[in-house]
Amino acid sequence: MDLVLGAADRYVFTPYVYPATWPEDSFFRQTLSLLIVTNLGAYILYFLFATLSYYFIFDHSLMKHPQFLKNQVYREIMFTVRALPWMSIPTVMLFLLELRGYSKLYDDIGGFPSGWFQLIISVLSFLFFTDMLIYWIHRGLHHRLVYKVDRF
Repeated sequence: MDLVLGAADRYVFTPYVYPATWPEDSFFRQTLSLLIVTNLGAYILYFLFATLSYYFIFDHSLMKHPQFLKNQVYREIMFTVRALPWMSIPTVMLFLLELRGYSKLYDDIGGFPSGWFQLIISVLSFLFFTDMLIYWIHRGLHHRLVYKVDRF
């Protein structure tokens, strides 16, 4: 993320957004810049892939189902648009930690002590950990104290 933020600072933020008196390594400026870059990227990715998914993957016959709500697609888009800034806050905090040097992320393969092997193991363990965490969060959200369902 430091490479992306560096390019955004050099070509967009410094000449057009921030006054020249704000230092680029300021905590406040970095946080604000990361919020802008992360949210802009999230919206671009969401609308690009949601549009492609809607036109090429989504089964449009489902819209004729009796339980399909009026304006459901619009409502889901609006829900996502409102939720993305809140979801970006933990991401920005992690990006900020990485940017300020509190991570073990390497910019090139030579930074890994064991080379490609460690890179592959790191990627696989990251995917396993995040997938497992998402599963348990999803499962927890279906707990009866969180997700109340009216029963007949």
